[in-house]
Amino acid sequence: MTEQELIRKLNSVGKTIFIEYFGTFQSYANEHLTKENCMELLVSDKVSNESGAAIRCSNAILIFKAKMECEALRIVSKSNRLPSNIIVKAKELIKEYCR
Repeated sequence: MTEQELIRKLNSVGKTIFIEYFGTFQSYANEHLTKENCMELLVSDKVSNESGAAIRCSNAILIFKAKMECEALRIVSKSNRLPSNIIVKAKELIKEYCR
């Protein structure tokens, strides 16, 4: 996956949602959660409607399957358009998951 493809997928998920639901998307990518459960969580949390949740989950798993989640976190951490709490959380996730 190129950096441009990663950015497109990350934008489809939503940078803030990618950070807030990183663990959920990771569980889905690691097959600890079904796509239906991933979608249901996003819908029940009023993050997306069903079709939006399907798009978010599908693009998020592609980022994880391509082993690009750390690069995605770095992209988010360098953003100057996101709330500071999201950038801080991205940096914490980098420390925890990326080497």
